[in-house]
Amino acid sequence: MMTADSNPAERLWRCLRSKPKCEHLAAQHLRSEGWEAYCPRVRHQRRTARGLVWFTEALFPGYVFCRFAHEEHRMVRSVTCVAGLLDFIPGCGLLPGQAILDLQRHFPDDQPFTVQIAPAVGDEVEVTEGPLSGVKAVITRLLPGARRVQILMDFLGSSRQMEVPLQFLIGCHDPRVAAFAGNP
Repeated sequence: MMTADSNPAERLWRCLRSKPKCEHLAAQHLRSEGWEAYCPRVRHQRRTARGLVWFTEALFPGYVFCRFAHEEHRMVRSVTCVAGLLDFIPGCGLLPGQAILDLQRHFPDDQPFTVQIAPAVGDEVEVTEGPLSGVKAVITRLLPGARRVQILMDFLGSSRQMEVPLQFLIGCHDPRVAAFAGNP
């Protein structure tokens, strides 16, 4: 809980380490204790054995941002799901308020930013179904119609082009990179 004598003007944005896969929970617990906390998240689809599944992950895995005064660091560190502060060098982990405002403008904290990754020529992909499952390839052409693409792969020591349905491929994109590409 915040101390009554801490001056809001002295509170600065700092980067905290969270427990693995608990970034949003750490932010919720920090807010419930009275601090400002921010944890932007991205939502994207990934192909699994069950088919396409939506995943929601932190934009900055393992980190959450919180605004507090230096005197409050022990209380912040003890909040559930917070693993620690970035404090191995004095001033490390301090963030300019404008940086957080810019992030909040592009990535609202109340709902995850949905990333739709459309295939493009030159993208590296992996075949997920059929006899070529696990083979990596590069998209050379998007074909009209039934959502098919032409890929170039190394097979038995030579390069081969073949057409495959788009649903048999998974991109090697990082959704976090795609989220920033869609938000100047």
